[in-house]
Amino acid sequence: MDKIDLRLLTELMKNSRIAITTLAKRLKISREVATYRLNKLKRDGVILDFVTEINTTKLGFLSGSLFINIKANKEKEFSEFIKKSDFASWSGEFSGVWRFGLDIYGKTNEEIHDNFQMIYHKFKDDIIDHRLTLYKNKFFFHEKYLNEKTSSQLLENSKKIKIDEKDKLILRKLSTNSRLDSVELSSVVNLTTPAVIQRIRNLEKNGLIKKYSIFIDVSKLNLFQYSVFITNKNIDNKNKLLGYLSAHSKVPFIAEYIGDPFLEFGVVVKNPYELRKVLQEIEESFPDNRIIEVFLIQKEFISIGPPASVFN
Repeated sequence: MDKIDLRLLTELMKNSRIAITTLAKRLKISREVATYRLNKLKRDGVILDFVTEINTTKLGFLSGSLFINIKANKEKEFSEFIKKSDFASWSGEFSGVWRFGLDIYGKTNEEIHDNFQMIYHKFKDDIIDHRLTLYKNKFFFHEKYLNEKTSSQLLENSKKIKIDEKDKLILRKLSTNSRLDSVELSSVVNLTTPAVIQRIRNLEKNGLIKKYSIFIDVSKLNLFQYSVFITNKNIDNKNKLLGYLSAHSKVPFIAEYIGDPFLEFGVVVKNPYELRKVLQEIEESFPDNRIIEVFLIQKEFISIGPPASVFN
């Protein structure tokens, strides 16, 4: 990839619904070249998905993070099962403490538990161990993969909002492809194009749509992405730690969990030696906290968009 490809990825990370003509103008290339470059990045597997970040708590959904170890001879079957499920969101293969991780959605704690039970009963003879924890908050800073400053915020309003079936259909379609234009959506939703545009603006204004971005294969950028768990001994310093991590140029995501003293965050680096340096800096800045788990996110095979069950 050259500088134009990297700039193209940066623009799409900031707003993956950007019009191709606007994208070409910003990159100072023709529309045809912009289209070719974008399609090539898709073909080469650099861009895996065009994603819409949706505040699912406003739709009345909770989510939990499942980390699980499966017997080696069942790993392929497990990943295929998760891909076909309607309750699992982001999922990846790991190297280290855990072999797989995924997000499980449900309207209640009990529903999340029931969805986990589907996994458990399917693979009960093959599960080595697991950990399921409910999320409090999740934050993504996609631009950091390309050394750009983030536009994401740590504070958000999670008050539930009622929407009708047409809004729900718009969200469902955008969650699978954020680049669907309003003309395409209007034919699906059976509304005029101006009406669809207005509905999208309302969904953005109400905080249901948080951001449009892209889901990429970071290995194609010659980067390594790790997941790190840190214990939060000093609760009074938690917000300070969150602020520090959100501002850190190497931290592309943060997760808070309900009732647990630890935080999870990502670290994206060029090599393991750089990882060591980043972790040392964090430990020196927050000596009351302790890093307890580090593992490599080797491959992500389901993007961060909400699962189908959220829209059923």
